[in-house]
This record gives sequence, C-alpha cells and structure tokens, in this order.
Amino acid sequence: MDIEKYARQVRSGSQGEALDDLARSETGAKLAAKVDGRKLTKAAKAGDMDALGEMLRDILATPEGKSFAAEVRKAVKQDGR
Repeated sequence: MDIEKYARQVRSGSQGEALDDLARSETGAKLAAKVDGRKLTKAAKAGDMDALGEMLRDILATPEGKSFAAEVRKAVKQDGR
C-alpha cells in the first residue's frame, strides 16, 4: 500500500475534517506537546522507522493516547473504511 496515496485519500475524503478537528483538539494538543520535535525531525529525515515507531508506541501507551487512537479509528471508519 502506498501510504502517501492513502493519506491523501483520507484527508480529501469526508473524514479529513474530522481528523483535522481531532488534531486541533485539547487532547491532540496535549499529545503533540509530549513529542520531542528535534527527535521527531531527526528520525523522519533519517527515515528511522524504528525510532518513529517507538515514539508513536510511547504516546499510544498513555490513557490519552489510547483514547485519541480510538477517536481516530472512529473518524476513519465513518466513511466505511
């Protein structure tokens, strides 16, 4: 699967606005604040999927992260995916 193509489809579909709302939510902001921007940028530029995955797992292991992930799944499924 071409992840970039899928991301474009999701963002342009009906669930794109719901995902944007989640990203701008209070919980989204709190989770974003937990991310080390320098570490994220370094890993992304290097294509270090292990480091990116570890950061994501750390965030999703929190109660807020689990709840946020459930809301994302719900938003994506609203379009029948």
